[in-house]
Amino acid sequence: MSNRAVISLLALATFLFSIATLSLATEAVELTRHLVPSIYVFGDSIVDVGNNNFLPPPAPRAKSPYGIDSPASITGRFTNGYNIADLVARRLGFMKSPPAYLSLTQETSYDLLRCRVGVSYASGGSGILSTTGNGTLTLQKQVMLFYKTKSRMSCGWKLNYLLSKSLFLISAGGNDFSAFSERGMAKEDAPAYINSMVSTYVKYINALYKMGARRLGILDVPAIGCTPGARVPMMNSGCNDAANSMAQIFNKLLRVEVARAVKTSMPGMKYSIGSTYNVLIDLINNPLVAGLREVERACCGSGTLNAEAMCSMPNTTYCMDRDEYMFWDKLHPTQAMYERGVMAIFYGSQKYADPINFAGLIPSVNDTMTPPDLYSI
Repeated sequence: MSNRAVISLLALATFLFSIATLSLATEAVELTRHLVPSIYVFGDSIVDVGNNNFLPPPAPRAKSPYGIDSPASITGRFTNGYNIADLVARRLGFMKSPPAYLSLTQETSYDLLRCRVGVSYASGGSGILSTTGNGTLTLQKQVMLFYKTKSRMSCGWKLNYLLSKSLFLISAGGNDFSAFSERGMAKEDAPAYINSMVSTYVKYINALYKMGARRLGILDVPAIGCTPGARVPMMNSGCNDAANSMAQIFNKLLRVEVARAVKTSMPGMKYSIGSTYNVLIDLINNPLVAGLREVERACCGSGTLNAEAMCSMPNTTYCMDRDEYMFWDKLHPTQAMYERGVMAIFYGSQKYADPINFAGLIPSVNDTMTPPDLYSI
């Protein structure tokens, strides 16, 4: 092992130890109060908490054994337990995630419309581009649903203030690359396709800004070439470097264009882009440091690498030692992996979240979540 590799390994080990220690010190504090007024969630299966349960086919559904490790075996999440949206919510002092928008009834939407809780519009299989995710809530639809929600909120002049202190969490892009591959598009089409993805993404971010978003947490596209499903056709089950390269190009351009848009047309926007890509790659290269044993094979599925059929399909099985697996199914990480990722993007260096980490999005103690003199007016 080279000196550089040793240094990298030691740095990763030190970081994981430090955030584990920090977690114990901060979680009790965070769970005593909400650190933001609400959380509004947009995107794909990385953060979907059940919207697809209310959509007809062909929208994918997370049926049992998805959610096997959640309280009461909650379904609707494309993992074995909690996903990133759940863990971010807990990190911000909420005992429960924002509810799935499509699950709300007239009675259960009361707190949302009174600005007391947030909501999740995320839909598994959806994409940035409206041509991605047949039957899902595309990112465009999700942003439109937030517009509809805001128009119905009845908390008067406090509304924009509360929105400005809330967290807007977005995870999108991975399914657009799946669509690129499934359509048999040529390598030469990739630059224009990625440009379209990024420009469309920034357009929707700007729309959220105009509707009051001022604290934005973005998850970049992970190392999609290293999922079990992507490894199956590769020689020696290695990562698909071409897929990872496209993800890296997208992630780099996204950072450039978001920074430009914030500077030119979104004054006052605080944002952090969490590098799920870097977290995944670092833990694949050094899994034992993070307590993971299996980083190639899916816990749930069948066939080569347990990745030739989606979990919950006939004749699929799942592992017992799920906390030691990086991936739950052929595409999605386990709760154990998500837990490590959330700690990295909240408290890690700019390698894992930039230009600030997610903790930097939290209003300061003196920057209260109640407008000044609210109760004296």
